[in-house]
Amino acid sequence: MKKLYPIISILFILVLALSACAPSATTEALASEQPAIEQSAAEEPAPQEPTAEEPAAEEVVVEEPTGESIILATTTSTADSGLLDYILPDFEARTGVKVDVIAVGTGQSLQLGVNGDADVLLVHARASEDAFMEAGDGIRREDVMYNDFVIVDPADDPAGIKGKSNATKALEMLSEAGATFVSRGDDSGTHKKELSLWKEAGIEPAGDWYVSAGQGMGDVLVMANEQLAYTMSDRATYLALKLEGIELEIAVEGDPLLFNPYGIIAVNPDKNPNIKGDLANIFIDWLVSLETQILISTYGVDKFGAHLFTPDSIAWREAQGSGEGSVEGDFIITGLVKNPMGWTEDEIRAMDTTDAVSQNKEGQDETYTGVLITTLLNMAEPKNDATTLVLIADDGYSVEVPLADVLTCADCILSFRANGGFSSVLPGFAKNTL
Repeated sequence: MKKLYPIISILFILVLALSACAPSATTEALASEQPAIEQSAAEEPAPQEPTAEEPAAEEVVVEEPTGESIILATTTSTADSGLLDYILPDFEARTGVKVDVIAVGTGQSLQLGVNGDADVLLVHARASEDAFMEAGDGIRREDVMYNDFVIVDPADDPAGIKGKSNATKALEMLSEAGATFVSRGDDSGTHKKELSLWKEAGIEPAGDWYVSAGQGMGDVLVMANEQLAYTMSDRATYLALKLEGIELEIAVEGDPLLFNPYGIIAVNPDKNPNIKGDLANIFIDWLVSLETQILISTYGVDKFGAHLFTPDSIAWREAQGSGEGSVEGDFIITGLVKNPMGWTEDEIRAMDTTDAVSQNKEGQDETYTGVLITTLLNMAEPKNDATTLVLIADDGYSVEVPLADVLTCADCILSFRANGGFSSVLPGFAKNTL
């Protein structure tokens, strides 16, 4: 059974980032009408903007080059988006260790790890990452960051999917229209996600309209742009290529199925005597540190007005006050509250219930039954400086809404799902169901 973790937080990233490295902005919420309990397996809650007092800017001591290097195998999105060029000089300056990047997609990166041909992997396909760890190919995995996928279209949008928030329905419409779709076709994290969406839609994509490129994300975006075709991209790479002149527009966004978390893995040194396990762990420690997470949070702000990746390491979450701490239960309220609370599902089902009418993911009105969110919030007693309610599923997907709006909402409820677990139902909010 999935859990929801509501966290009362204050959106403070602007102040924090300005004192660290570069300007930043508050997180762009990932959209949502898909119930969170249907999401995949990441067990850690997603991060929120800092609630803690901002750390003092750290003075970086530049180390002399040591002559040592490590091999980082990674998805093309971290390279094509420009993120690695932005953050890696900091690691090299701090340690004197050079990072040799192999950007080939998640599937090939994981295979390099299996073969013992890389020291550390930065990838984004959680099920494959878990399988890699269970097979003993890796010895350490940490959450790093997340963003989301988008489906992009040519200007004339022949399939008519623009503005849809249901990714699988959009793919059904693409298939029915026979509109050209360019797939990565390279076993990357993006390709794996795309295939899972086709499977969810009950479609086996094939035919002249479905083009398997076997290329990285940047190349596929350029190809789709030239062919006036559709494709799916991580948001960061799309925005980076948009600056370079591609004319594709975002057609579909906001479905929780498009959530895109990234993990860092140290390859098992037993695979190859040349694997530098110690340096891999130093690199991971640096990447998940609060200082580097802040650096990640600033990337893209100067060009796009918002960061392209949201930090998600344990250190980042702890700094935001979003850890679960000692509070236990199927539903937890923590953060800027006087009384961190946790309840089992049975305890919440025993409370007074109410009905709320809201649109389901098909856009139809549906009646939901559950407990008023204000009832639970009043028990936790939000502090005076709390401004934002963040609802986080245990798969890492999150939604942020103004706390004041929720406290005055007479029909915002924590609804019960037929097969167990919860969904938040927030009628009248732009993105109203988690």
